[in-house]
Amino acid sequence: MMSANIVSGESFDHKIAAVFTSESEALDAAERLRQNTRVRDAQIFILNPHDPHTGKGLEPEDKGIWKTLVRSHIWLGAAGAVAGLLLFALLMAIGIAFITNNAYTSALILLVFGAVGGMMLGGLLTLRPDHEAYLMNARQALKEGKFVVAVHAANSEQQEEAEKILHQKADDTTQSL
Repeated sequence: MMSANIVSGESFDHKIAAVFTSESEALDAAERLRQNTRVRDAQIFILNPHDPHTGKGLEPEDKGIWKTLVRSHIWLGAAGAVAGLLLFALLMAIGIAFITNNAYTSALILLVFGAVGGMMLGGLLTLRPDHEAYLMNARQALKEGKFVVAVHAANSEQQEEAEKILHQKADDTTQSL
């Protein structure tokens, strides 16, 4: 399987948001993260309900999203094209009459459909549907006057470490995949 780093342009793909009723609880949680995990200070964001720029704390990598858009379409489009050609080779080996009688056309059609399918998957990856619950939960908590500690983990190990710490005291935690 293709590594997510090949298609993603973000440095911190894994995100977790923890909701707290008071600022002191959020500050305490952030301090426990700094002391008990490998998460760096720059990866921890404390968001308060009065901050007008909460988007930067929830999704700080604007340029990374553009890189993800380009990379995911190129890599997954190419992978789809290869998959289309492999399907063509399989169908030729089986001896499907339509494929063997129209080899060039069939190869071209399967290549194009594979590439388009891969690019559609790249578009889905760029939309980051796994971030939807994370973002909605954090924004709803902020609207309700609560505080959010957002962690942008560099890998799934950092995300698991942060989740264990935050889950102990937070009212609610949500994470991306």
